[in-house]
Amino acid sequence: MKALLIRHPQTEWNRAGIIQGRLDSPLTSRGWEECNALISGLQAEGITPDAVISSPAGRAQQIAARIAGHFACDCQLHDALQEQHFGGLEGRSLSEIQRVYPPFIDDEHFCPPQGESLTQAAQRLLTFLHRLPDVCSQETVALVSHGHVIQAAIAQLMENSLSNVARYHHPNASFSLLAIDEKSCRVIRWGIASHLLNLPA
Repeated sequence: MKALLIRHPQTEWNRAGIIQGRLDSPLTSRGWEECNALISGLQAEGITPDAVISSPAGRAQQIAARIAGHFACDCQLHDALQEQHFGGLEGRSLSEIQRVYPPFIDDEHFCPPQGESLTQAAQRLLTFLHRLPDVCSQETVALVSHGHVIQAAIAQLMENSLSNVARYHHPNASFSLLAIDEKSCRVIRWGIASHLLNLPA
């Protein structure tokens, strides 16, 4: 099976540099343009999802519904695709958090108050990916998720480590292509964002 691990489009809080986590904010006008560009990009790549599974966050569900509608397939929700839980840090600016909690960026084991560490978030998503063939029979599945947890999962799959997690940053509305079977989950391509190049800055 192939899985597309898709980051949701730009939101108001993405643009403002505010940590969302389990909170939510509306898509920007650019975010809606990114939705359309992503669908066009999948078509250009010859990728046709047979099913869509989304994080329950509104910003993820909106693009998931667009993808499911365009490709005429079912859309389900799964908690394993949620963003890292930043607990008491959610709703605060990234610049403020970096001042108050310096380990936030560099320490994958740092657990925000009432939240989860990046290591825990990555393991949650990876467990779901490895079990995907048991819960989904479709050949190509679009999984709509979030930036931090996606880049952590990709880093773990590529390097078996989160030491270089920043290397695997995924822009809004970018995606990675995975090959998954009962025995393995491997990255074919990651951080695909060429479909966004023609959008205005």
